[in-house]
Amino acid sequence: MPRLRTALTVLAALALPATLPVAAAEPTPPKKATPKPSKAAAKAPCYTPAEFEAEQAIRLHTELMVVGLTCQAMDPKDGPSLFAQYKMFTLKHQAAVQGWEKSLIGHFKRAGSRNPTKEFDSFRTRLANEMSQRAIALSAQIFCENHVPVVGKAMSMPDKDVQKAILAHGESAGIVRVAAAPRCDQPAQAISVAAPSAPKPAEKPAAKAPAKKEQAKTAGSGSAG
Repeated sequence: MPRLRTALTVLAALALPATLPVAAAEPTPPKKATPKPSKAAAKAPCYTPAEFEAEQAIRLHTELMVVGLTCQAMDPKDGPSLFAQYKMFTLKHQAAVQGWEKSLIGHFKRAGSRNPTKEFDSFRTRLANEMSQRAIALSAQIFCENHVPVVGKAMSMPDKDVQKAILAHGESAGIVRVAAAPRCDQPAQAISVAAPSAPKPAEKPAAKAPAKKEQAKTAGSGSAG
């Protein structure tokens, strides 16, 4: 069973309350200055193509778990529940799931993490929490109406080339691929914002030509002299 500890960690995190009561009698200890991370540690390296695809697959796998927990009201009447289908998908593609996890753990190791396995566990917990918060923001009904069909599509993916099937599913569904880091072969392009143009100087009004009557008077006085 691939990384049962990870799944249990995520489930435990989702079960925790959002806030905990704080004892009012105890004074708040002064905050210690947090050292700023170095530039090398602050920015993780980009994804290799394999790492990027592994992250997309882990996102889908985590989505199946959150849907199974959140959308129990939409469980099919005949057949396994949504969460049972998530577990079936995990067993069906056990080798692939292990490969995705190994690839991302390798990414965190390459990024300089002292404990890349723990870093991966934390990353997956964050993914699950983000999806759960999205369900709360949208309401469970809207979230489930949009995401329950994904479970059926995932269950119909072939044993072989499941990775390609996941990527093809994202493209056909028009899903925007969100990733924690850009691909090394496709670095994120900075969006250039046009600078506001400088205001043009006010043009001086042109001098008016003398009136025809004044020109005639001037001509008449000249001939009289």
